[in-house]
Amino acid sequence: MLLLKKRWLLSAICYLLFQTAHTQPVTNSADEQDILKIYEAQLKQGYATRSMSDPEIEKYMARGNAGISSLEDFAKELNRLFPATISSKIAVLFFVFNKDTLFRFFITPGKVQEQKAIPISKEKLEKLNIDVYNSLNIYNLVANRAPVERGLKPAPKKSTPGLSFDKAIKNATGILLPDSFDARYEHLIVIPSFTIGAFPFQLLQPYKDSSYLIDKCSFSIAPSLLDLIAIRKRLIKKNPGLAYADSVSFSLERPLFVSNPSYPTNSKYDFPDLPGAKKEIAGNLSYARDYVLLEGAEATKANVLSNIRNCDVAYFATHGISSEENPKDNNFLVLAGNKDPFFTTRNIMALRDSTHSDENRFPQLVILSACQTGLGKSMEAGITAGIARSFLIAGASQVVMSLWNVDDEATAYLMNRFVYHLQNENLFCPSEPLRLAELDTRKKFKNPAQWASFSVFGVNY
Repeated sequence: MLLLKKRWLLSAICYLLFQTAHTQPVTNSADEQDILKIYEAQLKQGYATRSMSDPEIEKYMARGNAGISSLEDFAKELNRLFPATISSKIAVLFFVFNKDTLFRFFITPGKVQEQKAIPISKEKLEKLNIDVYNSLNIYNLVANRAPVERGLKPAPKKSTPGLSFDKAIKNATGILLPDSFDARYEHLIVIPSFTIGAFPFQLLQPYKDSSYLIDKCSFSIAPSLLDLIAIRKRLIKKNPGLAYADSVSFSLERPLFVSNPSYPTNSKYDFPDLPGAKKEIAGNLSYARDYVLLEGAEATKANVLSNIRNCDVAYFATHGISSEENPKDNNFLVLAGNKDPFFTTRNIMALRDSTHSDENRFPQLVILSACQTGLGKSMEAGITAGIARSFLIAGASQVVMSLWNVDDEATAYLMNRFVYHLQNENLFCPSEPLRLAELDTRKKFKNPAQWASFSVFGVNY
């Protein structure tokens, strides 16, 4: 259940002041229009990979592009969609990749602040992630815990020789963030391209000191420019007070918990047991007023499907698999049993309302405390084929996703702190509760590999 805190008079005054200060016209150049056309084509290609028909794609995209013909229009729409008391604290980074060029737009509600074209190849863009992961030894740490095909030992990805963590973060910060980004911004919305959506933005260092972005700013990954608008409108439609609320809290009324299923033994994959997942879920049960718990042999696909439409939060503490080959069937959460145990992106997508009327019954928040749930097939318009993306198309508004999982104890502690902060009043929910949880976890577990693996995919309250 969402609880809103409002300051009506302050909101009205701030709205008038903010509107007055952000009325400078922005030239809509031909270059921008060309880039937006490229981006629209990339989005359509991404939706087509999910077997969405052309009419459904048009209907899906129409939810967010009404009245939006330029980035200036988008900036003005942001002004209407977020309360004036917080809009000055929001920054948006919109990325478009095409032909070895990364276009980076820095936008705030009411104004397009900067447009920059960065020459970079796909390989070098992907290496921003690989270098950071390798500098933290992520691939080797995950290899001992992640599912692998029986008899195979995956080779680690190559990183730039001798590149330290500090150097990798410095390189990424220079490409992903503009120089004008500073501590005035308390929430960053990233609309990614290619592999950018899988980068741990909390580790960037945009400030003059050595602090991380997470020290001063939360962030979220929006699946697309149009989804950001459409999902935010849907949230306001269902919770009209969001248009004026300056903080919200989220209580767990009837969550569905899926904990460490009895993994299949007849699969081509070998699934290591995750004993920490049971501890993780047990630590969060007390926060729920009522709940459905599926663990061990009970955590089957049939039981998940029979319960998922009746819960406000769906929480999966299990293995996840991502693959770029046949992503609709090879990206999945692992459930119990030897018969049909994989909850695939195809299964998740099938839960959507194909008319996209925004009336579909589906949990608003999905928590994926599993390896690689944020990954998926990388395309120019972002990570389009991952498990997290499928839950948003099915009807969720936010997915808390993991990019890696190297430590059961650290993950259990982080997620327990997240659920704790989720129920307190916060700006930018659930991104701010996640930021606070990661800061709590950093005090106990110093290695960024243990606390920087989660991000929010979707649109905040």
